[in-house]
Amino acid sequence: MWAQLVTALTGEATSEDELAALAREESGVLRLGPLGASFVDEGVAERLRRDAFHEAGSGELCRLHGHMVDWLTRSAAGFRHPEGWARHGTTGRYAATGLAMHAVQAGTYEELLRDGRVVAHLPQTALADAARSITFSLPGNTAAADAIHLWGWGIVPRQQAEWASWLHLMALSRNDRAFASAVANSGVTLPWQAKWAKWRPPGGLHPDFLEAGRLAALAEVRWHRRPAVAGLQRRTVNEEELLYVSIWDVETGEQLTDPLEDDGILEEHSADLTWPAASGQGSAAPASVSELFAASVPRRDDRAFVLPCVPPAVGDVTLFAGDLGLIAIEPADGVDLSDFGARTLPLSGDYTDAGPCSPVDAPAPSHEDLLTVFGEDLIYPIQPEDLPDRLTDPATRELLLEFGLPYMKEGAMGLFPFGNWEMGVLDELPSWPEGIEPVTETGPFFRIGKWVGGSLVVDGPTGHVLRVPTGPGEDHLGGLPIADSLEEFLTMVAVFVTGLRSRHLAPPTSAERQQATYWTVGALIETNETSGKQPAWSYVLHNT
Repeated sequence: MWAQLVTALTGEATSEDELAALAREESGVLRLGPLGASFVDEGVAERLRRDAFHEAGSGELCRLHGHMVDWLTRSAAGFRHPEGWARHGTTGRYAATGLAMHAVQAGTYEELLRDGRVVAHLPQTALADAARSITFSLPGNTAAADAIHLWGWGIVPRQQAEWASWLHLMALSRNDRAFASAVANSGVTLPWQAKWAKWRPPGGLHPDFLEAGRLAALAEVRWHRRPAVAGLQRRTVNEEELLYVSIWDVETGEQLTDPLEDDGILEEHSADLTWPAASGQGSAAPASVSELFAASVPRRDDRAFVLPCVPPAVGDVTLFAGDLGLIAIEPADGVDLSDFGARTLPLSGDYTDAGPCSPVDAPAPSHEDLLTVFGEDLIYPIQPEDLPDRLTDPATRELLLEFGLPYMKEGAMGLFPFGNWEMGVLDELPSWPEGIEPVTETGPFFRIGKWVGGSLVVDGPTGHVLRVPTGPGEDHLGGLPIADSLEEFLTMVAVFVTGLRSRHLAPPTSAERQQATYWTVGALIETNETSGKQPAWSYVLHNT
């Protein structure tokens, strides 16, 4: 490395023998050891670095670091090792720990992060240290952001190969199959690989990550004789926690049926859902939800494991689950997965903030995300006879008839597509409340729900959605439009509820739980800058 630094700085090649002789001559400053040459006093190195910056300038140092990045990546094939570069002598160790910071100084760190074949060899701390040297807030959807999010969850693998397995899992979780494939083909022997993932990964913020739901227990079953896993799913419906059973194909992760709600529905599927042949059960199929999960061992400590459900092994696949969802892991021969997902909280705090991750191929947020957030069975189109004639905005009428509204109560908000005890379907607001500053919209206003005590209404001529203040003291919430259209409002509801649920899944004392509030506000503003900045959104996020 010393020889390469000399070459980068002077443009001239030098030999290791020449440098060794120089080190012996300057023994008061330099020393030779089993790991190569180093400074006797690290303070000398720090002074030289500062002086070099002033004398050479940032452009020259960028060129020097760029040379080191090129040389190290070009030479990587020579120090590949199944346990990572660091296990292949001094050069491999230097590359593993130093390449990321060289890339930072060369201005090529973002490019480096896109190369899974290289990143698989870089320690979690090297990625996080390099990221922290650049910014206090790192963009999401990168290996560096993964390193920081996993650190905050207490996922701190001791071995580089296991860390590479986690990088592979995180990439697969956000559908970045190119990066996951590059990690798998990096030369690091992965102790385990994710076969598929249906979970909210640490740092995740997207409706798709929540689709599997919060799982309380798993059981091996057969669905039409296919190896499958049943999950006891906890879903919050209108502020009430309900239990469902979902079934996934072990090989593909495909969800094989809609969630089964009760024992009656389970009995209807007795020919479809059966026990494995060697299960030792007294019957061919489970007759009830309690029977299905009767043999499930109680969950492990939620504070000690990211996915605390006791994992069943089905063939070569082991299934892990918990509140975050479900993943399928294939271990290498002889690998013990009993400690998979164990949380080992580091002594130091978070390196820096990192942005959220999302599926790389995800489309822009849409009102149709509500189908994932709440389930298709909780979205109710408005019947033509219930649609008021004076609600004249064409786009609003079409959306209400063809898509509808979710029936929900969450985040101090309630939407009521078929009314409730206070209001009928799209009841007209009698008048704008006295003492409340009037809005530019002229009405008539039609009620679709409530939020923080005030009515949510749609303006008939424009389709704007407003929250009607309950009294003069609510200037901080105002009567300004929450959204410019019903479609935009429903899109923002999906973003809002996704953020609330994602925040709830983060560890209680983690920085991620605090960051998720700001991620959600940012996502609302990205949906529509004007509407997203309306104070009602952030008021609820910061006060619930």
